[in-house]
Amino acid sequence: MVVQHNLQAMNANRMLGITQGAISSNTEKLSSGYRINRAADDAAGLSIYEKMIKQIRGLDQASANAEDGISCVQTAEGALAEVQDMLQRMNELVVQAANGTNSVTDRQYIQDEIDQLISEVDRVSQTTKFNEIYLLEGDPEGTVTYEYTINYLTDDALDHTLTSKVTNRDQNPVLVNYDGTDNVYFVKVADVEGSNSSSPVSADVVSKGSDVTKYLDGGTVSTSSVYSGFDINDDYVAFKNTEIDKDSVTINKTTGNLVDTTNDAYIFDTETTEIIHIKANEDLSPYIDMDTAGNYTMKAGYRMLKDVAGTLAKTTAHGKSAGTLGDPDFKGAVETYKLYDKDGALVSGVALDKYFNENGEYLGGLFTNDNATVDSEIKTGSDDIYDYVSKNTEEVSATLSFTLHVGADSDRTNKITANIDSMSAAGLGVSKLRSTAVGIVDDSGDNATDAIDIIAAAIQKVSTQRSSLGAVQNRLDHTIKNLDNIVENTTAAESAIRDTDMAEEMVAYSNNNVLQQAGQSMLAQANQANQGILSLLQ
Repeated sequence: MVVQHNLQAMNANRMLGITQGAISSNTEKLSSGYRINRAADDAAGLSIYEKMIKQIRGLDQASANAEDGISCVQTAEGALAEVQDMLQRMNELVVQAANGTNSVTDRQYIQDEIDQLISEVDRVSQTTKFNEIYLLEGDPEGTVTYEYTINYLTDDALDHTLTSKVTNRDQNPVLVNYDGTDNVYFVKVADVEGSNSSSPVSADVVSKGSDVTKYLDGGTVSTSSVYSGFDINDDYVAFKNTEIDKDSVTINKTTGNLVDTTNDAYIFDTETTEIIHIKANEDLSPYIDMDTAGNYTMKAGYRMLKDVAGTLAKTTAHGKSAGTLGDPDFKGAVETYKLYDKDGALVSGVALDKYFNENGEYLGGLFTNDNATVDSEIKTGSDDIYDYVSKNTEEVSATLSFTLHVGADSDRTNKITANIDSMSAAGLGVSKLRSTAVGIVDDSGDNATDAIDIIAAAIQKVSTQRSSLGAVQNRLDHTIKNLDNIVENTTAAESAIRDTDMAEEMVAYSNNNVLQQAGQSMLAQANQANQGILSLLQ
């Protein structure tokens, strides 16, 4: 018997430590629910389940990406549904306008509604967005294309009026256009004579290119591009801008810089476009700034006017001055030239686009008269076509593309791309139906008739785009279902590797708990074994 080493106690203590370590592991697994809590639990299993967790969490986010994609597509498709409704209404209107029972005035009323609808199509395309991405404008950073609108020459586009070509074509001048630099302001004589500073009158503001026929008396036609001999109609007075004329305005520098005139003066308010009649000896100080040296200028927003004869307008002499507005400020415009197809049928302004390609280049097929002979055909590439038509261009943004990442890996097959064309009025090709472009107003209704095809093409384009978006949405629905299925199955596999089998672990825990109690008992017994030596010492 020895007292220095209690080998029985040492053995019991060692085995008890092993049992306690096992119980600690059992407790950790039971309390966490995981079989693998650290790499030491299962090094290979840890590597496998971490890769699975990466896949599961990536797939969860991919599913969320697809859900965002569906929301984005639904936003665009919903807006396009409204655009299509507006196009259907426009179709009703042009069909109505094409009917021969409508007058030009009736068609103008229809045109007014079409203008509003086209403006709304543009507004929808400019404001529909998802997460600050404008969906219907196209890609502003992509390659810009152009929508070409071909129209018969309008009055302000003519730069060759009353030439020999016009004479040969037996056209009659019907309008007079103002071609000066400064605006001219026309006011009815009765209105301006009855007005004063407290009751200004509205002026017709005429700028370069505007028709002024209604303000003039008849004149003669010269052989050049200028009308001459026109008088302002007795019912109107015309004004132009001028600096303050010191020879016609007398300044009375009194206290407070009161400004008087010896003659009537007229002030134009640039904001309200009203003409303010200042009679002789009335105060001009609200409209004029004057320094201490007596120098004076017009205040911002006001202009001094003079009649077209070059003097300050007076109530007793409104500028009915022959020739003043004729040479060289007023030019004649001619009736719009018309072109015909190979069958001799008149080609409407709306239908002109069919004779030009996507780059706005003339393709041929237009004739100068209804005989449609070889000699009367305008040849391809000939500049003569631009004696008849004008070409306007509008920018159309490139197709907007956005790519949805619907997988957990970087593989490019995990991308789904949605494309949305520019859905502006120009992108849909209906901008030419604005009154400021070609429009549908004419005597015959031909413009409205041909506009039916224009709108039909736009409706088809919107339908095609909506179908494309619907297909993407359906694809994303299937993608989400597939992703969720993969997540479920991968989670099951990950669970098999990592999760604790609670029943099995409880059996081990119970077993180790019994061993722990037995070990503690044996350790106590072993510690008592050395007590027998004391009996030998008695």
